[in-house]
Amino acid sequence: MNKAFKKLLWIGLSVIGVTANQGALADQATCNTAGCTTANLPVNFTIVIPTVLRLQVGAVGAAAAVNWNAAVTAANLGNGTALNADAVTNGGAAGTLVAYALVSNISANNATITATGVGAGLVSGGNTIPYTAIGATVNPIIGAAVALPVPGTPTVVAPAAGVILRTGTWQYTYANAAVFPAGSYTGTINYTATQP
Repeated sequence: MNKAFKKLLWIGLSVIGVTANQGALADQATCNTAGCTTANLPVNFTIVIPTVLRLQVGAVGAAAAVNWNAAVTAANLGNGTALNADAVTNGGAAGTLVAYALVSNISANNATITATGVGAGLVSGGNTIPYTAIGATVNPIIGAAVALPVPGTPTVVAPAAGVILRTGTWQYTYANAAVFPAGSYTGTINYTATQP
């Protein structure tokens, strides 16, 4: 037998030996009599759950902010009839609804959603509509409703068994309870969630 053939034969036998050894490591139980029961064969599972506090307002994964737009008509100017949006972009829900979600598994402590208005309110030139004129109707989907937080009035959500899972939609409204000078008023409210 030449050296090259011996070397190949040795490698082949080694591979067969390793394969056979790996098969022998597998757990197995056999019985071959009537009415017998095999021994338990265990499979051990490990699942790692991360610590999460997640607040969603609008479409998931959208790079742009939610844009809510409404126009007051001359007929209902300041008459106290709340107005829904004419259009919403990046709302993450059908029509003019804005999706929200609050998910947490941090602790048994309450989570707080805070709304912070940028500046004093919605501004057009030197005129301002206060952020308190913006409200919402809540439509829960999973869990109890999460009230819309407004600047100065946060929303507190209690966990159940250390977990919060609340989803739904906010139908934003403009109160239209006062007459303001003509103009296009713009402003931003930022939402944050905290939980100790």
